[in-house]
Amino acid sequence: MGKLYLVRHAQSANNAVWNGSDFHPERHPDPEITDLGHRQCEQLARHLAHPQSEPRQHPFEADSTPDFGLTHVYCSLMTRSILTAEYIAEACGLELHALADVFEKYGIYDFGEEGERVGLPGPGREYFDDRFPRLNLPAEFNDEGWWSREAEDETSFLVRMRLVVERLRDRLADSEDTIALVAHGDFIDQFVNDLMGVDRHRHNYASHWVANWAFHNTSISRIDFVDGSHNVVYLNRIDHLPNEMVSW
Repeated sequence: MGKLYLVRHAQSANNAVWNGSDFHPERHPDPEITDLGHRQCEQLARHLAHPQSEPRQHPFEADSTPDFGLTHVYCSLMTRSILTAEYIAEACGLELHALADVFEKYGIYDFGEEGERVGLPGPGREYFDDRFPRLNLPAEFNDEGWWSREAEDETSFLVRMRLVVERLRDRLADSEDTIALVAHGDFIDQFVNDLMGVDRHRHNYASHWVANWAFHNTSISRIDFVDGSHNVVYLNRIDHLPNEMVSW
């Protein structure tokens, strides 16, 4: 049986100033995580590494131990995702790998004079090698900025998500891997939509709160893949956080 834990990144500087819209003057194209975000990461990593912290085992695995048992840690190339994933990889004694097609909707962008999204290059290999030496970069990664394209549009986002879901579903369908994938709110939202065949309800995605599902910072969502099926065990668990550390 394969397991996938979708983990939303810790609180970013953009999350801390978010006012219901991406259009605010303090927004950064690739934000750091906050001091609170680092504390959230410490709690998250401790929880994922603890040998007694995951009692919700599948009934088909009667001999399972009550731990997460992670075998792989993956993240996007966005700073907030890498920083969060580093804590997990360190606590669990695992390598950390970045996936080129896992990133937040629109990619790396800023806003132009007329309010349009404008794609930015993003950091290149030298930046990642210097700042995140334990991060294993995608094989196709080069010295140019990892984004270096126009901002992603809605159609491209949905096509990408279908491909990501298909790839991970195929991998985990006949696997014993247990993967932690540190990603982003819109990404996780659409991942669940695609995997479970849920429509992007028009009213949900036409408002400021653009999602079917809500995910707090460092929330954990679990999907099991067994005997050709995939089952959502839970979404948006934040048991590892005390109330004063919960954020969006």
